[in-house]
Amino acid sequence: MNWRSALATMLLSMALGLAPVLAAPSALVQVSTARPMQFTHTLRAYGTVRFASEASDLLSAPCATIVQQVLVMPGEQVQRGQILLRVRPAPAEQLQLQQAQIDLRFAEAEAQRLQSLRQRQLATNAQVQGAAQNLAKARALLANLQGRQAALQGGIIRAPITGVVSSVPVQTGDNLAAGQPFLFLNPASARVVVLGVEPEDLPQVHSNDKVLLQTLDRHSPTWSSRVEKILAQVDPNTRLAGVIVPIPAAAPVLPGTLLSARIVLAQRQALAIPDSAVLHEHGRAYCFVDVQGKAQQRWLRTGWQEGKWIEVLQGLRPGEEVVSLGNYELRAGMALRIEGKS
Repeated sequence: MNWRSALATMLLSMALGLAPVLAAPSALVQVSTARPMQFTHTLRAYGTVRFASEASDLLSAPCATIVQQVLVMPGEQVQRGQILLRVRPAPAEQLQLQQAQIDLRFAEAEAQRLQSLRQRQLATNAQVQGAAQNLAKARALLANLQGRQAALQGGIIRAPITGVVSSVPVQTGDNLAAGQPFLFLNPASARVVVLGVEPEDLPQVHSNDKVLLQTLDRHSPTWSSRVEKILAQVDPNTRLAGVIVPIPAAAPVLPGTLLSARIVLAQRQALAIPDSAVLHEHGRAYCFVDVQGKAQQRWLRTGWQEGKWIEVLQGLRPGEEVVSLGNYELRAGMALRIEGKS
């Protein structure tokens, strides 16, 4: 048929009052099946890794001590038995030891003298007992001073464990009193992260809640742990409450590393659809369902979101096909052409 014939046919149809037949509007879309899925409600928090204070091994001066040499620095890994410091007793400590030795000799001589006098009835039992008590005190004092200086291990302080030096509050030449710290040593695996949580969110967090930890690199692995402690105070600098979470031994993160955490508050099984399938109108959620090749609008009540999936609490049944791509131009009743289907 040439163009003249086609034109004649159209004019004839118009003359007879026949309207041309137009194809019904349709849309090319992708669909996804509404299916049950495990949803997890989490609280996002951030924190810095540090050594666990309760696992810290404090090395302190057993007596008045002068630091002669510091051989390690904070952050250094050391082996058990490694030399950390060289020290010597302070002059005052040595003077106390000498005085204690002199006092012991005098106490021994006095005890012997009174014992001899007692045998000749020239001293009382009370005098002999008093001398014996003084002798015992002198011996105890000398043993204590000798033990304190012996604890200096001949002037060499060694690592009692394999670990990491977390703090060295002394330097060469320091004169320390008995009990002052030399340094703090931590097992390398004894680490925690202190997460900052908004005070209003803190009541949702409980001891032993599961926590998923990750570095700020989104491609890094995720490590699972549990809430160990919840601090009942707010940091005046960050205005956040602290949640203490142990770092798994296998996690290769160093103290000072900033971590991202998801505290698992609750989990439940629910119906899920892709978030791309959910549209909104006047604050209400809806989607389009494929019903015998036609778009049917459904109003939804949604809940939690897990990645790219949204929980559907009301409006759908398991197994129904929802339009997940190409839905923005849809209207109720429009014919659907499913991508991938002939």
